[in-house]
Amino acid sequence: MTSPVAVLIGGALAVGGVTGLGVAYVALKHRDHPAARPLAGIAGLPGVVGLGLAALVAVPDSPATNLLLAAEYVLWLLAVGFFLLFAVTYTGRDEWLTRRRRRLLLGYFAIMAAVSGVDMFTKPVVIRTVNGLTFPVLPTRTEGIAYLVAIVSAYVGVFVGTGLLVRFLISSRNMYRKQTGLITGAIGLTVVGAVVYEAGIQFHPGLRLNTLFYSAESVLIALALFRYEFLNVEPLAPEVVLKRIDDPVFVLDDSDVVVDTNPAARMLIDEPDPVGVPVNDLLPGILGAAAKDGEYVPPGATAGSGEGVEVYDLNAAPISDQYDRVRGTVVVLRDVSIRKRREQALERLQSVSQRFLAAETPEEVLEISVTAAEELLGYHYSGAMLYDDEDDVLRPAAFAESLKAAFGDQLARSEVTVGPGDSDVWRVFESGEPMLGDPVEVETGEVSLNLGGSLLYPLGGYGVIGISAGPDHDGFTDEERRLAEILASSTENALDRVGSEQELRESRELLAARTEQIEFFNSVLRHDLLNGMQVIRGHLDGLRGHVDGEASEHVDVIEDWVTDITALTRNVRTVTTVVGDDEAVELRAVDPGAMLSEKVTKMRRGHDHVSIDIATDLDRLSAVRADDFLGEVFENLLGNAIEHNDRDHVEIVVDGTATANAVTVEIADNGPGVEDEYKKEIFEEAFTSDESGSIGFGLYFVRLMIDRYGGDVWFEDRSEWAPSDGHGDDERGAVAVVELPLAAGDGEPDGTGTLVTDD
Repeated sequence: MTSPVAVLIGGALAVGGVTGLGVAYVALKHRDHPAARPLAGIAGLPGVVGLGLAALVAVPDSPATNLLLAAEYVLWLLAVGFFLLFAVTYTGRDEWLTRRRRRLLLGYFAIMAAVSGVDMFTKPVVIRTVNGLTFPVLPTRTEGIAYLVAIVSAYVGVFVGTGLLVRFLISSRNMYRKQTGLITGAIGLTVVGAVVYEAGIQFHPGLRLNTLFYSAESVLIALALFRYEFLNVEPLAPEVVLKRIDDPVFVLDDSDVVVDTNPAARMLIDEPDPVGVPVNDLLPGILGAAAKDGEYVPPGATAGSGEGVEVYDLNAAPISDQYDRVRGTVVVLRDVSIRKRREQALERLQSVSQRFLAAETPEEVLEISVTAAEELLGYHYSGAMLYDDEDDVLRPAAFAESLKAAFGDQLARSEVTVGPGDSDVWRVFESGEPMLGDPVEVETGEVSLNLGGSLLYPLGGYGVIGISAGPDHDGFTDEERRLAEILASSTENALDRVGSEQELRESRELLAARTEQIEFFNSVLRHDLLNGMQVIRGHLDGLRGHVDGEASEHVDVIEDWVTDITALTRNVRTVTTVVGDDEAVELRAVDPGAMLSEKVTKMRRGHDHVSIDIATDLDRLSAVRADDFLGEVFENLLGNAIEHNDRDHVEIVVDGTATANAVTVEIADNGPGVEDEYKKEIFEEAFTSDESGSIGFGLYFVRLMIDRYGGDVWFEDRSEWAPSDGHGDDERGAVAVVELPLAAGDGEPDGTGTLVTDD
């Protein structure tokens, strides 16, 4: 007689087996789902195991007992392979799961299953009876390397698959988060059951709990995949639908029903809550236009300007799940009405721009502009006037035929002029502000007919252009104003081009002169003077310890020239930077006192035989218009006073004064002075003093920079000069005088010599 325990356990195992096979059958019926086939393996193989174990409960001791127990382990390992395949497929990693990799994955677990099955088949079977249930067991099943490799492979596969599912669960783009959560939970339940089983914690030794766990897992996965709809498109909507975008946006499900919109879309359809309504009911024909990648015109919609219809470009982007199946669509409607009208306007004016290029005088430019307003834009009462700066009036330059007929021969006699006064034409010219659409108010005799609403645009300092369609014109739309503004702007640009031709020629001459300067500076540096001087100085340092007497004096002379040429090279490179880089010469407000104080301190520290007195408070000097190279200018002048001084002790006096327009800096020395014949040419490039033989590039650099600042520099005799503190030396010496223009506006130093101004 069969015991109740045997009936209970055998029945549970049989139910688990049948359930697993049933889930496998359902999965195979849903083969269109990418993860259905792996699920069939996960459910079906444990189902077969459950039926086999139920048979062993009924007939524990039979010739097939060893075979059934071995088959249990074979099917378990194969089920792990299918689970790993399921995890890879479900998480949408199809690009990785190639046909070859699929075969390798299942092949590996098939080999492990076969080895494990043979191992279990060869192990002895023991029949036990516990609580009325007789069942076969393999006492030595956990012994041997085959079992160890098999169990490690199984758990590695389970943990890898579970990791893929957990990563997919927390993905921000997972539309199946609820579904994935249920599947991950079901698999976690099975993993716990397997661990409990392997740990020996059992309800009854004859009941394989992991079989029942697998059955429950397969049922939950099948319900998640095939029974309940866990799909939710809305989590993606915040990524695709920009709530603040000006363009209407519709989010549709796979049935083209609206699931979300933005405020612009609701305004377009005049529907406060369109969710759940088919999009074709709201915007008939939109899906067809989107399929053709064409333009869409909403039924009954008019342009915002009051004329024409609204035209939209459609952009339909699919929303795909992890299997690349389209689950919805995002449709964006971009209003291109204004853009299209503007493109047409630009196309009409393109030929006018080409004609402007051929104009050589302001009159020709205005004639082209007025003709375009009449012929292309349809404004038959248009004209333009040029400013006569000698008489301070606006004179006729070009008029449409209708205006010419109205004025008669007055235009030829230049009797129609507009001078300073209250007329709209003059106000537009003087203020630089256009008049858009109002009737033109003129003084008596200026215009002899009613022009109606007009557009008046200033043409910079050249004159005014007026555009009108006549007294019967209903007014100007926004698009017409934009079109007229484009024409006026193009006209002013053409006038600028004609007026700047002379300036362009002068600029080319200046550019040629600057190029010559740069070529000169580069010629000085082309033999790498700076690097050469460094090499020479290095050899001098090594030579000095090996020479004395007259030879030592020669070394000193060489070292002095190395120092001189090194300073020369530095200045040349500085000038090259200034001349060659427009951005480097940008002028701003700087503090001359701070820069001069810095250079005085530097000279004091570097020359023991030099004393420098400051005769004024340099901090009180006003800001000047210069740049960072102003300090180099002061350093060159101080260095020149020291270098060309023939006294054992050099005395220098620095003074500075400020007027309403300029700052003057004076650097006086007690040297031999500068002869009158050299006071001008000493600032020329490559000037060489006969007495010293030194190349005077430093003073050429000073002249170049001061000219850029808009200032002046010259030498005076010290005998004719006295500083502001009254101290002087009437015997000999020279005074370098630098005059710099003040910076525009008030400024305050920022601590670096640069002044911050309000400009």
